[in-house]
Amino acid sequence: MMPESVALGILGLTVPSGTHICTFYRGSSGLDEIVLPFLAEGIRARDKCICITDSLVPSDFLSRLALQVGVGLPVETGQLEMATPADAYLRSGRFSTEDMLDYWAELAAAMQSDGAFSLIRATGEMPSVLNQPAGRAEFFRYEAKLNQFMPSYPQVILCMYDLERFGAGVMMDALRTHPMVVVDGMVHDNPYYIEPDKFLVGRG
Repeated sequence: MMPESVALGILGLTVPSGTHICTFYRGSSGLDEIVLPFLAEGIRARDKCICITDSLVPSDFLSRLALQVGVGLPVETGQLEMATPADAYLRSGRFSTEDMLDYWAELAAAMQSDGAFSLIRATGEMPSVLNQPAGRAEFFRYEAKLNQFMPSYPQVILCMYDLERFGAGVMMDALRTHPMVVVDGMVHDNPYYIEPDKFLVGRG
């Protein structure tokens, strides 16, 4: 059964299941303030947790997370999976919308098949491909299409955008492709969001 709402673990915030949400932060300390409690809440709730980390190697990230919640058993049982951009975003050697949608669909199908978890809770740092014009165009094509996929499975995906790494153009495309955004400690319906069919016109 799909849960009606999901606690983010951040300032008491909740979102509906099936939410694709973004937030902006600055540097590693800003990342920790959001991602660590988000994952810790998921571990406590027995969610399937996925974390794609770019600025830290997975072992360093796990050391930080271990200060909030036990990570040994979740890693051992597969409840918590750590990945790098090469494992997820760039599995075929380049970024591909179709590859990424397949990645999430495979995870969701596996979760439903084994019945061990009722929700996928995923978060990821955005990859450096966003600093390349062609890569950026393909990445936001993926972000838009992800909104068509999200309602199909019990899941919440939190996309992390570092303001120290990406410019205003990336920020605006992020807002155009996420229906909800965390700003100033609150979850907001995003007034800049554009429905996928409209956003993708002329983008393939």
